Amino acid sequence: MKSSLLELVGIGKRFGFRQVLHEINLTLNDGEFVLLLGNNGAGKSTLLRILCLLMNPNAGEMHHRNIPIKEQRNTWLKQIGALSHESRFYNDLTARENLKIYGSLYDKSGLDHRIEEVLEQCNLIHAANLPVRTFSTGMTKRLMIGRLILLEPKFLILDEPFTGLDQNSLDWFKNYLKNFHQNGGSVMLVTHQHELGLELANRVLFLHNKSLLHDLKADLLNEEDCKAILNG
Repeated sequence: MKSSLLELVGIGKRFGFRQVLHEINLTLNDGEFVLLLGNNGAGKSTLLRILCLLMNPNAGEMHHRNIPIKEQRNTWLKQIGALSHESRFYNDLTARENLKIYGSLYDKSGLDHRIEEVLEQCNLIHAANLPVRTFSTGMTKRLMIGRLILLEPKFLILDEPFTGLDQNSLDWFKNYLKNFHQNGGSVMLVTHQHELGLELANRVLFLHNKSLLHDLKADLLNEEDCKAILNG
């Protein structure tokens, strides 16, 4: 039997006396596109930060291929690509320089050529030598997506990735995600744009009262169903 990409066993998180996540159990297999829904404050972003190893849980364990992730942190970090409201760029460096730094960390071969390809794909070749601090919100988001493309992760962890994109950029990113998924990539997506999320995902998880409440097939749901479950 093939081992799972990710398994969460009894994951819990609290901040002081406030419990945010409780007994989160989840198995994610290769090639799944999961939409994670929950009301504001449900703990969605906290869970994604735990998956990215930016935050430690207070309880439970995470496994990758049946091995605890805490025993293979570097292996796990090279499997994932994250996108959130934090760009994690060096703002005084140029777009090209930022991509070179991240590509070097991941030992990418043919890096200079790949960077030029990515800048073209992201429609940022004209701004490649400008410091990132001069970028608009949309340009910064496109560069963040470009970093994902450059690093070629197996598992994307996306927290509101569509914010700040104009329609052309949104269509381009949607196509990237569809191709990524069709080629066997796995995705965990948080977005308030439920209709768009349902178009892309094949599995929907609902986070409610600190725990996973429902695990459903995306093609059985529409936006109104999601609202009813979240408000129920």
